Amino acid sequence: MAVLNRKTIREIKENRGVYFACMVVIAIGLIAYASMSIVLENLQRAQNVFYTETHFADGFIQLTGYPENKVSGLSHISGIDVIEGRIVKDVRIFEEKTDSNRSLRLVSLNTSDPKLDLVHLSSGRIPEDNSAEMLVDPKFFAAGKFHLGDPLTLILEGKRATFTIVGTAQNPEFIYAMRNAQDIYPDPSSFGIAYVPTASLKSLVKESGQVNDLIFSLKPGTDFTAVKNQLQTELAPYGVQSIIPREDQTSHFILNNELTQLKGTTKTLPVIFLGVAAIILYTMLRRLIEQQRVAIGTLKAFGHTNREIIFHYLSYPLLIGFIGGLMGGLTGIALSFPLTSLYEEFFALPGLQSSFSLKYLFWGIVLSLFFSLISGIRACLDILRLEPASAMRPPVPTAARKTPLEKVSLIWNSFSAQTQMGVRNTFRSPVRSMITVLALAVVYSMMAVSWSIQSMSDKLTTFQYEQVQTYDVKISMQAPSAMRAVRNTLAREPGVTEVDPVLEAPATIKNQWLEKEVVIMGLPRETTLYNILDQNENRVEVPESGILLSEHLADLLQVKTGDSVIVESSLNRELIADTPRTIAVQGIVPQYIGLNAFMDIDSLQDFLRQGEISTSMLIKIDPEQLSALKSKYRDAGQVATLESIQENAEKIKQMMESYNFTTYFLAVIAGIAGFALIYNSSIISLSERKRELASLSVLGLTPREILQVIISEQWTLSLSGILLGIPLAYALLAGMAKSLSTDLYSIPADLPPSALLWAAAGTVIFVWIAQNQTFRRIKSLPFVEILAVQE
Repeated sequence: MAVLNRKTIREIKENRGVYFACMVVIAIGLIAYASMSIVLENLQRAQNVFYTETHFADGFIQLTGYPENKVSGLSHISGIDVIEGRIVKDVRIFEEKTDSNRSLRLVSLNTSDPKLDLVHLSSGRIPEDNSAEMLVDPKFFAAGKFHLGDPLTLILEGKRATFTIVGTAQNPEFIYAMRNAQDIYPDPSSFGIAYVPTASLKSLVKESGQVNDLIFSLKPGTDFTAVKNQLQTELAPYGVQSIIPREDQTSHFILNNELTQLKGTTKTLPVIFLGVAAIILYTMLRRLIEQQRVAIGTLKAFGHTNREIIFHYLSYPLLIGFIGGLMGGLTGIALSFPLTSLYEEFFALPGLQSSFSLKYLFWGIVLSLFFSLISGIRACLDILRLEPASAMRPPVPTAARKTPLEKVSLIWNSFSAQTQMGVRNTFRSPVRSMITVLALAVVYSMMAVSWSIQSMSDKLTTFQYEQVQTYDVKISMQAPSAMRAVRNTLAREPGVTEVDPVLEAPATIKNQWLEKEVVIMGLPRETTLYNILDQNENRVEVPESGILLSEHLADLLQVKTGDSVIVESSLNRELIADTPRTIAVQGIVPQYIGLNAFMDIDSLQDFLRQGEISTSMLIKIDPEQLSALKSKYRDAGQVATLESIQENAEKIKQMMESYNFTTYFLAVIAGIAGFALIYNSSIISLSERKRELASLSVLGLTPREILQVIISEQWTLSLSGILLGIPLAYALLAGMAKSLSTDLYSIPADLPPSALLWAAAGTVIFVWIAQNQTFRRIKSLPFVEILAVQE
């Protein structure tokens, strides 16, 4: 066995380039597995601990107002364990800078005996009851460069109120804190969460003695839908806007969605790269066994058993797998630390930290050894069929056949002799060639999808903020207001060229047992400030009657154009629980940010039975007058938020630019895998055909002309892989878009020609690099010694 072990080490050294490339591919797969598995475990552990410590609620209710003294009485509803009322208000921060749009979401803080959604104190102290003190979330605190004891002046319902920051705290509802769905990701520099003693906040709001937010927990085994139906009946007179379970709560939904995506990545990405590595090991080992057929026969003749010989050849993939697994596992563990820190930027989870994990190092090595062993066993099966006498003779040449290209004489005759030799060799090993083509197709599709990320960025920004939302400012009201009066007031402001009303009605849309709580946007049919576009980017007018659904919403409800859906809204003054209103779906349109339905504003007003009301105004204004408009209306009591479309677009662009690293990273690792495949295939071809190539050299061909034989084979495989990779890329992107789309945004499944071209260019570059390495090997071959070897 010592002789066989020395033989293993000697042959790995002789082909160290190919084996090292295989180790790198294995390591890449296990870097993804170890790092993302550890990050996933860190997030899940921090989430579970935080939810348990803070008693995260099971249900959340938003409503116009409910008497505070009646909240405890709701606990009589079957299934409810604990229920609490709160006041939640969005307020702006008063600053001397006139165009500032920083805001806070104030949440009343029960300082006596809270039961649900407790705050986790990070620093400072809890505010004293009935005092002008507050807690703010740590990210907002850090982004604003505040210090404990700093005053903060807020504009609350048109009045200014100053609070002192006495600590920082976090709440399980705001792990992922966003102002609205248009933000997509948290921006603590402009929006944060603050906690104010209930008594202090009650003295500042108009709805004295009322709460506008309810949270509750359920008894074990309780069906949420049954509780929701009872609550809707009980709370109907109080303007219920939404009743949602924990799984639909925005922060929890986004965090869970990220955890689901991480789980998928830890299962798919490592398998892809380990599969590529297994193909490389299989072809290398198969070639080695074919070349050493005589040596295997000799070993058997000297008494070595099949088991000993198979163990010897299995040592190649197992050793490579172990080293690659060790490299990938250790690197993945190291990478988990910065990745966990990156997630801390988005998710405010106390206790989120990484640590060295022997578990994932062990399982990474086991996974690597498993794939290596499978490839080795498959390659070693022929050893069992070899008898010493027959093995010590060269294998019988396979029958020669014309390749398909040879039958097309016009094309075949245009090839040089070297090219013809290379193409013939491709068809001589059809199984190996097909496996290589398939692996290259996977690599190409990964590169194409990675380059399409830039197209997704353009779609989410250019499409949404330059073609759909063409207004400059959106002013949202505290409550539905008289449409004509507000519109006329804003139209008279300096620089304003166009004003269009919007009615945004919270609603539940149902199709049989499926339902979704969304916002129906009522738009004027003639508006040009909010354009609804179809797949071809042509403008679609809202129908006079009926409703338009976004593609993602239609998929969730499983409806198509022509179907009817049940629509219920808390703004509808007529109780329709017994006679639900059905509305026909007049069309389905793409929407990449948010999850909405669209109606004609007049039709929506008729449905709600509240007259001519609107909830916001879209404004087109001279950029020079924008700052003055913001300054004038930031203190207005009726104004809830004032959003600049340019600011929102800049945030999205900044977020998408941060994903550029992902584009290059995926393209590079896919390229490395492609390089390993091509280089491996080149070296195998070179090893199998040494005598043939040496003969060509003796006949007068230069090393570069000899390389043409190998190049022809590789370009045939590479171009076939690219052609097969194009439909595979479309399928991969469609699957990824479907899995990543959420209620906040939908990923466009568009694969632009530029992504296909960039992926092809990347493939060509890595093929060229691999061929250059092969050329060096050809120049260093001792052709005379090769020809001098006796049969």
